[in-house]
Amino acid sequence: MADERPFLILKAGSLAPVSVLFTDRFGDTEGTFLSGCGLAPHQAVVVDLQAGDPLPAKVSDYAGALVSGSSAMVTDAAPWMDTAAHWLRGAVEADLPVLGVCFGHQLMAHAFGGRVGPNPAGIEGGTVEVSFAANDDPLFGGMPAVVDLQAHHYQTVLDLPPQATVFARSGGDRFQAVRYAPRAWSVQFHPELTLPMMELLMATLAAKDDRHGHAEMLATLRPSPEGPRLLQRFVDLARG
Repeated sequence: MADERPFLILKAGSLAPVSVLFTDRFGDTEGTFLSGCGLAPHQAVVVDLQAGDPLPAKVSDYAGALVSGSSAMVTDAAPWMDTAAHWLRGAVEADLPVLGVCFGHQLMAHAFGGRVGPNPAGIEGGTVEVSFAANDDPLFGGMPAVVDLQAHHYQTVLDLPPQATVFARSGGDRFQAVRYAPRAWSVQFHPELTLPMMELLMATLAAKDDRHGHAEMLATLRPSPEGPRLLQRFVDLARG
């Protein structure tokens, strides 16, 4: 029988401050993950970390958890980040399948003893080529050797926890895909963002203030169908 438990979406930030047009068209952060994972709204429970929503004490009530991106920075060391990091350590120890994305990737690395800070290579944004090492990981083993994926991040993982395994890198980031435990992974890229989503986000950011080169990022954009496939593979693995 298929696992009917809901998924947790740990919402670390909202896209509304960037573009209300985006949230009207695609939904907020949780909407991008629902669509990317192929989940209906009733199949997920959203926990707004910044708003102080309580994290569940009983992780066995859920099939898995996804940790979203955010405009916040791990180096801000906000109390809600410490709370989430503590919860993630316990959830992974309890063998809850977890996938962190962008900020969620950095938060997971931090939670397990890694170091996060400004990306020495500068901002990585747009559609980037990510190279995956040959591997038999149940989540990352299905990725092509070189794949187009969407990215946008200012900070990055500088040092990984000692137990972590790296599976992918890009020209602008050494740690694009990481595993911390048998069912705990994170990715620096955004598998939940489609080409139309990225086009709207990059165009909005370029129009507001282009000191970071968002117009150039907009020009790089290409489809990234492997992103949602990765999310759907995570859902399938979590459901067993």
